[in-house]
Amino acid sequence: MSSHAQRSTSLRNEASPLNNIEALVRELFERACRDDSFDDLKRRAAFNRQDAGHLRHWIRAAQAAAGAPRRT
Repeated sequence: MSSHAQRSTSLRNEASPLNNIEALVRELFERACRDDSFDDLKRRAAFNRQDAGHLRHWIRAAQAAAGAPRRT
C-alpha cells in the first residue's frame, strides 16, 4: 500500500465517528419527521435559534443512542 493510500485511509477513519453520528441523526430525524428533511433542518439552523436548538437535540440524541462521548 502506498503512503498516500495509507494517509487517506487514516483520514477517513478519523472522520468516520462524526460521519456515523450525522448518518444516525439523519436516519432518526427523517424517520420521526416525515414531512421535513435533515438537510432542510441544517440549513434553517444556520439562521434560526429554535432550529439550531432542534439540531443540537437530535445530535445529542444520536450520540446517546450510539454511546458516543458528547462534544460541547
